[in-house]
Order: sequence, then structure tokens, then C-alpha cells
Amino acid sequence: MSRFCEVLRDEDRGQAYRRLTGIDMENIPCEATFSNFRLRLGQSRYNEIFHVLVDIFHQLEMITFNILAHDGTLYPTWARYKGCTYFCNQCASIKVDDVIGKIKNRILYRLNNMAEHNLGTEVRASVDCPSNRFPEDVKKPKIELFAFKLTFSDGDPSDEQRNTAILFGVEEELNQQQLCINTIRSNVTGINLDDDSMTICCPKLPKDIDARIGVRRDPKNPNKKEKIFGYNLVLTTSVELQLKIELPVAVTNIAGNAEEGSQIITNKQQINSHNCCDVKIDIADAKYDIINNYNYIRGSGSIPIIDYNPRNEKLSKQDLVERGYDQNGWPFALCGLLCRPNGFDKKHQRLTFCCFKQCLKLRRKALHDLQARFDISSCPHIENKTGFAKHMYVKEHPRLVNEIPRGSKRYKEIKKIRSASERSNSTLKEDTKILDKPRVMNSSRANILAQMAAIVLLLKRTFAFIVRTTNLFRKLHKTNDPDIEKILKPPLIPKSMANIIQLE
Repeated sequence: MSRFCEVLRDEDRGQAYRRLTGIDMENIPCEATFSNFRLRLGQSRYNEIFHVLVDIFHQLEMITFNILAHDGTLYPTWARYKGCTYFCNQCASIKVDDVIGKIKNRILYRLNNMAEHNLGTEVRASVDCPSNRFPEDVKKPKIELFAFKLTFSDGDPSDEQRNTAILFGVEEELNQQQLCINTIRSNVTGINLDDDSMTICCPKLPKDIDARIGVRRDPKNPNKKEKIFGYNLVLTTSVELQLKIELPVAVTNIAGNAEEGSQIITNKQQINSHNCCDVKIDIADAKYDIINNYNYIRGSGSIPIIDYNPRNEKLSKQDLVERGYDQNGWPFALCGLLCRPNGFDKKHQRLTFCCFKQCLKLRRKALHDLQARFDISSCPHIENKTGFAKHMYVKEHPRLVNEIPRGSKRYKEIKKIRSASERSNSTLKEDTKILDKPRVMNSSRANILAQMAAIVLLLKRTFAFIVRTTNLFRKLHKTNDPDIEKILKPPLIPKSMANIIQLE
């Protein structure tokens, strides 16, 4: 914005902008004018603008909504984190009762016992934190009102020292001993002489009270975690396999520590406002592994491809055998061999698994080990065409059992598409620099920034695609280069994926 304002002020470069907007050289807006204008429009208006653009590209068939990838990214606020995680609105104005009299007594006690207390030592007055956001197992800290020390007054004390002595009613006692009160630190914002109370602002309260600390993996060291004090932008990207482009279609901004996983429903509700929106696949990581998300996605006719979060499940080989199915939801046969998927029954919402008589195809050593623990000839399913069969119902394991079996080749191919959402978030930080240490504070401005970031990303990618494709067609008409013609042909989509997104 600062560079744009420089262009506006330039007599030559800003001429077109000034003419189209109807402003003259004497009334050129500054950065603050644009900032206040954005705040006046608000997040909802920018969200409407974003979805108008999404609808335009949807009508141009550049967006189909067939495959959606969801992911969030943390970005910092412009305010500095000051060390308290549980701050609240009360921390800006904390009332402390009967504090003046108590501090007066402390000063008089020190004056009457000068032999026991070293002159010049720091004296601190503090109060318990009033916030009710602390967990029961976390001890509330003390908040410092102010710190002072008694020192010899060289000549006349300053106005601040004199007023401080008058405030606590010890001016006469200090003058008798030629001492003064030297204030070191103070968090006092108001004083009420009627009831001897003070109002303080907690020194650990950041300037941005809407931001919170979020945790992510350190990009430089994946084994470590990095804390970000700020916000979390949750972006939904529509992956267009036929055009080979990835376009944002929904965005939500939340505090850094908020529950990112529940925002997938908010984003999908935004997408459902578009006509003829038929989502076939929703892809997300383990943060979104919540039953409500599965129910909402399946209720809208889509297939959830969400990484499973074990959540303290026992995954040793013995534990898996005892419960009857592995970490992907594949059941074990009577002999202990892992069954394989054999189709999904949409009517009954269940996956069918069969052993396919793997025991008869084992090599000698593996067969010998199996015979040692199970008599294959006594298996009651040996005569069946597919051997042992078992149904795994979605309603019994809504998070684990999936329409496309976890761990299958088809599932892994679709899961790879999730990197599209990561590329979108990376573009906002590294390419456009919009979320790279933005100069925003409080949630209202951060929400607006999130919507503008999505708008910029959408326009940048769509027009880059249009320009790139136009140039290729121009070159093709001039040169008839077969390599260019090959580039312009739609890519080959695997049948396992095409059967889902092209289903009518």
C-alpha cells in the first residue's frame, strides 16, 4: 500500500489512477485512509466480493468444486507476545482496593526500621491475577503494581518524587530523614483517592488481545515445534485436474490457538452457497479428524479423505490382532492374515473385506509359520470362492472406515492431492508475501487481510493461467509446434479418480 500511494503521488505514473477515481493532486489519500476504508467495509463485504469472483470462474468452468483440499496456516500478528497465555479483556483494567494505605504502612515500617533494611533496596507491590481463564493445575501469577526504592534526596526532590510522597501521605516523614521515593517501574493507569484504590494494566497483556499462540512444525527442523503468536488462516482449495490449476474457494480466519479442525464445516457452508456445487472428495490432514466433519461431508454426498488420528490407541501387533483389525481398518482372518478390500456397499454403508485364500499362495517358509499356529485344512471358509469375508460398517467406525479403504493404492493417490492446499498457503507467505509478518493487529483487521489474501491468490492464479494458455495458443498458430500441442492437451486422469469426479 505504501508503494501504491507513492505511485498515486507521482505526477506521471499516478495519472491514470487519479483520472479513473476522480481525485486530484491536492486530495490524494494516504495509507491510513485506505486502512480505515477497509475496516469500514468489514470482513463480510470482502467475503462477498471473494465469492462473486469464485462464482464467475465457476460459470467459466475453471472451478468445478469436485475435489477440495483443506488446510490452515499460522501467521503472526504485529504485536509482541509478552509471556501470558491466559490473558483476557479484564487484564487491561484491573482494580486494586485499599492499596494506598497498605503501601503507606510499608514505607513507614521501613522508615522506622532503617537499621534492619538496606537503603536503596527495591520494594515491589503486587496483586493476584484476576483472570478466570487459568486451568486448575496452573498457579496464577502475581501482577506488579509498581516498584520503588527509598533513596537520599540530593537537594530538592523532583515533582514526581514529591507527588508520590504526597499520594501515600509520607511527605513529612521522608523530609525528616532527607529521603525520597524513587519509582522504578509502574503499571498504574488510574488512582481513586476516595477509596484508596488503583487501576492497573497487566504488563504481560499484548497490544493484540485477539491473537493467540498456535503451534506448528518448524519448517527448518521438522522434529521441533514452533510457536506463532497470531492467527490461523484456514483455506479451501479446489483442485482442477483437467486444467492443472489450484484455486481458493473458501477462507476462514481464526485465532492461533482455535480449533482449526472444526472450520472445515464453515468453509463448506460458504461453498454450498454456489449453485450446482457438487463436491465429490474432501481431503484434509489429521487436524480435521472429527466425527462431525465426517458426518457433514458424507451428508453432502462427498467422500472424506482425512488422515486418521490414533489418539492414544494401542497399535502394537498383538493389540491389533486382539481387536480384530489393523490401523487402516482392515480386519484379520481367522488364521491371522490381513484381509483385503472387496468393494464398498453404498446402500448399507459398509466395506467388504475378504482373505482371498492367501494361505494357499504363501511360500514354503511363510506357510510353515502359519501352519504352526493355525490348521488351514480346518478353516470353515476354505471352500468359499473368496475365502473368509467380513463387513466393516461406517456407522460402527465412522472415522476409521472409509468409502475408499485407507491404505489402498487408490486412497494414497487421492491423498497426494492434499499438497495443493499447502502450496496455496505457501504462496500467500513466500510468493505474494501477504502473510509474511503482516502489519495487522486485532481480529477485525486480520479477518479482512485473510479475505484479501484469498482474493489476490484467486486472481493471480486464474489470470496467470489465462495469459499462459493464450500465449501457448498464439505460439501454436504461428509454429504448429507438436510440443506445444502436447502441452495444451488435457492431462490423463487416473481411472480410479476419474470414476469419482466424473460420476453423474
